[in-house]
Amino acid sequence: MKLLICIKNYKMKTEKLLKVMKFFSWFAFIGLMIKSGGILVTYLLSIENAAISKSLYDGINLFEYRNYSFTQYSFIISYKILLFATEAYIAFLVIKLLRKLNIKQPFNMDVQKLMQQISKGIFYLWILAIVHNTHMQLIGKKYDFQMDLFSSDFVFLSLIIFIFAQIVKRGIEIQSENDLTI
Repeated sequence: MKLLICIKNYKMKTEKLLKVMKFFSWFAFIGLMIKSGGILVTYLLSIENAAISKSLYDGINLFEYRNYSFTQYSFIISYKILLFATEAYIAFLVIKLLRKLNIKQPFNMDVQKLMQQISKGIFYLWILAIVHNTHMQLIGKKYDFQMDLFSSDFVFLSLIIFIFAQIVKRGIEIQSENDLTI
């Protein structure tokens, strides 16, 4: 009897935790979309007024890059918008994953496919971060500009999620074999 109560309490805690995770995923998604849009809007404003590039959205200072080359400045802004939009997309995929997750039957194809998409999204984010950072460093070090680099520690996380996706895939296969045996 105590075991059943413990299992029921565990299930309730898991469901509550998943609801909290959904909330934070939505919070991250909306925040990252606002950040992407904020950078885009301040960039558009900085086309006419170079001083705005001193304090773009969230205090990003790319004034030196804008004065050096408007084209290079535009590329850097594009990278930043793509980076935050990609993070928002990953947060959206997590929202979809949490919506599709079924506690009673956690191993299903939708969950596995979403985990693989998240893994790929993080891998693309890592590549984009490396391109962004390399570009910023090439110009920044050459002309001694301030560098606002993006963290590029995503490859390990991508690999871990990919491994979990493969574990879920194997769980689906075992679950299908068991369904056929019964």
